[in-house]
Amino acid sequence: MKRYFVAFVLVLMSVVMYAQSFPSWLAGKWEIPSLSTVSGSSYEEWTSVSGNHFEGKTYRIFGNDTIIFDHMSIRAEGKDVVLKMSAEKGGKRFLADFKGKKVCEELWAFECAESDSPSAIYYRNLGKGQVYVWTEVTSDIDVCTDFVMYRRK
Repeated sequence: MKRYFVAFVLVLMSVVMYAQSFPSWLAGKWEIPSLSTVSGSSYEEWTSVSGNHFEGKTYRIFGNDTIIFDHMSIRAEGKDVVLKMSAEKGGKRFLADFKGKKVCEELWAFECAESDSPSAIYYRNLGKGQVYVWTEVTSDIDVCTDFVMYRRK
């Protein structure tokens, strides 16, 4: 009986540690305010499918219309955390796998060597319902971006 209890505790500990290696604080609806008063805000929304799988989208609402910019997912694949989203290489779009790395408790880096734009995406949890996001590119014609998202749900 002791063996079963020890095995159960070890499995439970590995599940808890595994869950800690996932950016679960991204779950929810985030507003990305526009610098222009004309265009309005954009949104990034992450929904938990399971403890280690999120589905997401970025979009903007224009009156009664919603324009979706991208569908994304973050999921644990083996020991890796992978962000899947559209990217560009040589002017062609493709579904890219950005391998995630937990830099510290508040910072996740997602990088894809096969992509020119973006080549990396960073999410830093600032606390108080704020996340700082920035991207890197390897293309000369694209630009890096950065913005703060604010939790709305």
